[in-house]
Amino acid sequence: MSASKGPAPQGAPAKAATLSPAEAGYKPHYLLNRSRNTLLTLAGLALVAVILFFVDSSGGTKMQQVFALFAIWGIATVSLNLVNGVTGILSLGHHGFMLIGGYVTGLLILPQAARDNLSASARSSLSDFAIGLSVENWMRALGLDFLATPETLWARFLIAVFIGGLMAALFGIVVGFPSLRLRGDYLAIVTFAFGEAIRLLASTPMMASFTNGALGFAGVPSEFGKSVWWTFGLLSIAVFVMARLKYSSYGRALQGIREDEIAAEAMGVHTAYHKVLAFAISAFFAGVAGGLWVSWVGTARLDLFLFFLTFYFLVAISVGGTGSITGALIGTALVVWVRQYGDPLEQSYPLSTWVLALGCVLLAVALIAFLVRRHKRLKPVTGPVVLGPLVLGVLAVGFGLFGTEMTALQQSWQGFGMRAITLAILLIAIMILRPAGVMGRKEFSWAMLFRERLDEPTDEERRQDAWLSNAALAASLAGDDEEEDADENGGAV
Repeated sequence: MSASKGPAPQGAPAKAATLSPAEAGYKPHYLLNRSRNTLLTLAGLALVAVILFFVDSSGGTKMQQVFALFAIWGIATVSLNLVNGVTGILSLGHHGFMLIGGYVTGLLILPQAARDNLSASARSSLSDFAIGLSVENWMRALGLDFLATPETLWARFLIAVFIGGLMAALFGIVVGFPSLRLRGDYLAIVTFAFGEAIRLLASTPMMASFTNGALGFAGVPSEFGKSVWWTFGLLSIAVFVMARLKYSSYGRALQGIREDEIAAEAMGVHTAYHKVLAFAISAFFAGVAGGLWVSWVGTARLDLFLFFLTFYFLVAISVGGTGSITGALIGTALVVWVRQYGDPLEQSYPLSTWVLALGCVLLAVALIAFLVRRHKRLKPVTGPVVLGPLVLGVLAVGFGLFGTEMTALQQSWQGFGMRAITLAILLIAIMILRPAGVMGRKEFSWAMLFRERLDEPTDEERRQDAWLSNAALAASLAGDDEEEDADENGGAV
């Protein structure tokens, strides 16, 4: 038994009473204003629910479809951001994963009436085995008749979407293996070839028994893909999983691979495992987005899964910020808005109107470039990036306003493909003015909104690190270092 220590002898220096940081009231930055942030988050979620309720009840059909499409493409963009942004691997075959998930989901959830029509059609190439692939039939075979009723179609859709995601994840693992030996442009070519090969393979007679070739199949229930509640519900799950993964040990390992793969491997990161894991998770959510995309359209066709889909997602990631989930959603909203409300861009107008519009775009680019250079304190503020678009914009506006009498500018021209061209111009402007994107690699937080600097030390941290600013202590430490250097030099001599 240890003897208890007696009182300190008289004359001994009294030990200073010290308090732990927790007892002193110190809190790290991630705990500061935690209650406020929680309340604001709950209020934000409630506001989103109110907006969705308004869109679902009072909004028009067009608005509902736009919101649902934003959520569907948001799932695909966030999943692609895991590979392209977080891991730093350029993947160009996302439309192939969406095709797999979309066709599997559509075939498994196809109503019996549509199956009967396909079976009786002379143009159908679907085999009897493919027509019999149905979640409804599986539920009846398992004795779960209550899951085979029209009222439980939502449960069968969830099962079909999950299976579609798993099938896409399996192909994601297959595509992930080349990433172990290829890098950069070579890996991008491989992923692009995969996406195109899957689409072309689906139209061949070998796979037509499952895909019905180029005709596809119609009749996929659209009440899920066009429902804002279903699409935003799955989007929230995808965002939650990606956010948790990004800030986990796996996410930090993926970011380490992005920054320096050799250094990450030297630090003990299993790069091969993490690359394949990133591809599998990304492909799974791409398959889920493909299932919702097929439901949104109401049919499964090969022309729904062209490379343009991946191009739109890449534009969204580049505009919003590579590696940022928030930026990916911002970019997706911009892309969807241009695609759905950009119909006036593809109508027929006189050339003078097009020249005037081009001038306004150039003036806007000059203004944005000026503001960016002034914010970054670049000298000179009015450099060639500002003066070039400014001069060209003024000339174009002048021709558009005062050149209407010119015969060449009176001819009409219809802007076919102007929505895609607009997105391409936007991407070029972002790459020139802000290569990191709108958000860069940052995520939205309430501290960012209130301009709180989380990297600024608190008063307690300043007291703990007071020796850094103590001149006398710093001088004594410098003297000790000089003495140690002198001793080492003397010993060497």
